[in-house]
Amino acid sequence: MDESLSAVGTVHEIKGDQATIVFKRSKACGDCHACASFGDGNSVIELENTLGAKVGDRVRIELHSGAVFKASLVLYGIPLIALLLGVVLGSRISDLAGALIGIGAAAAALIAIRLFEPRIRRKHSFDPRMLEIL
Repeated sequence: MDESLSAVGTVHEIKGDQATIVFKRSKACGDCHACASFGDGNSVIELENTLGAKVGDRVRIELHSGAVFKASLVLYGIPLIALLLGVVLGSRISDLAGALIGIGAAAAALIAIRLFEPRIRRKHSFDPRMLEIL
């Protein structure tokens, strides 16, 4: 089953082929912070204006839950695995070396993720998309 998270928002601004959409944060958003906060319980996100929406239009946007899972796995899983491997390998030397190598490996993993972020963004596999103008 292919589930997705969807929200309805209002187009706040159009810049070129990008639309800035303001919407109410739902409970499903949790503490994700993929979107910027914008006032009382509102969030703002910038998306490609694939539907030709205009300022003031209400649009439905969606993000596949698989994309949320993959993004969480990359952001949390890879550094955690690096931390654990660093601790295991470093603890063969000493406990202090295990802690330092583990922290260093986790930091290196986060830096690598940050460096590869532009390449990942170009694929648009994690991006929300407009579904329809309401």
